Amino acid sequence: MRKVLFCFVCLFMGMAVYAQNNVRLIRNATLKIQYAGQTLLVDPMLGKKGTEMSALGVNLNPRVHLTMPIGEVLDDVDFVLLTHTHIDHYDPAAKRLISKDTPWYVQPADYDSVAMKDHFRNTTVVKESVQVGGITIVRIAGNHGRGKLGKMMGASSGYVLKAEGQPTLYIMGDCVWNESTQKAVEEHHPAYIVVNSGGAILPPLSKTDGPIIPNETETMRIIDDCPANTRFIAVHMDAIDHCQTTREILRNEALHHGIDMQRLIIPNDGESIEL
Repeated sequence: MRKVLFCFVCLFMGMAVYAQNNVRLIRNATLKIQYAGQTLLVDPMLGKKGTEMSALGVNLNPRVHLTMPIGEVLDDVDFVLLTHTHIDHYDPAAKRLISKDTPWYVQPADYDSVAMKDHFRNTTVVKESVQVGGITIVRIAGNHGRGKLGKMMGASSGYVLKAEGQPTLYIMGDCVWNESTQKAVEEHHPAYIVVNSGGAILPPLSKTDGPIIPNETETMRIIDDCPANTRFIAVHMDAIDHCQTTREILRNEALHHGIDMQRLIIPNDGESIEL
């Protein structure tokens, strides 16, 4: 009886540790993630509504307010993980509000901007992978679009998070679905994939080269191409004026495509997803 009780307690404790992992959508592609005992902030865009330039000459960005105080966003953050330095992922407010002593992990192309120009003193380049506490962070080099436009957009990365006994999480970043991102899924077998599904465009080149991040059609293709037990968290919508795919459009496309909505999670700003 004692052995059975001990096993039950161990199982319960294991489940409790597992359930502590969550992804909270702050706004756009900004995420606050609790994973393996660490709290990380991804792609901080922290400015007030309408404080940054429009990408299309239509609406000032971001188009929506934060749903929580800045203090709540930054509270207990252990480190920042940056996919690239475009203003909708790394804005002046983030540079001003985040402590200069906060650890940052960045792709090689962004070290000079973050460490040298913006004076974040504890900046580490993720060339291939790094260990942060019990977390392994693997960088996945991707493409921020296709064709000539994709080359113009510059370097962009995603990251795979792994830890013993925890579900593997793949943050795709502003990367399209191609050989690089497909290989990452095949190699790392993520339980969850965060997809930037806003379908952002930059005319006139988007007329020939397409969107610079997945839109609703490409998101469906990603889901179709991945194992049936993979779940997806779709973000980067309803906040920036050049993102053409809204939550409503994505949800409609998924229902038309016959996607199991238990697999595709479309969080609202401020919403937390338990992993």
